[in-house]
Amino acid sequence: MIVYHFGPHSADELTFYFDLVGAEAMLAALKALATAGQDAASEDLHATRLRETSAAAARIVLERAAEDAVVKSKSSVRLSMADETVDYAVIKLREFLSNGDFSPAEFAAFVREGRKYDTQVYFCALDLATAARAGA
Repeated sequence: MIVYHFGPHSADELTFYFDLVGAEAMLAALKALATAGQDAASEDLHATRLRETSAAAARIVLERAAEDAVVKSKSSVRLSMADETVDYAVIKLREFLSNGDFSPAEFAAFVREGRKYDTQVYFCALDLATAARAGA
């Protein structure tokens, strides 16, 4: 399972929560993205988006790009990533799969159109309270 939400401390904060299955799915998608022959390659993943009082099915679109950027919509989030960011995400997910934790949780900063500050993206282990909020 992969769960994500913007906030809670700032709208310029995006947190992804992973269980082992979700981390394996994200890792497989990132590996496919890293080895794709074209620059504009993309991969889609199923996720759950948390809002303050609800949860909804959503998509995560991973895309190779020259610059790290995030685009938010009602039912999806698109992460455009440079090759170095893809490589770092692979490292973070492999570490999580081997030891069960993201330490530190911070992953990367992404440009988001219309925002004054970069969006800080965090990878975290899915805890029981977040899983319950997501309907698992």
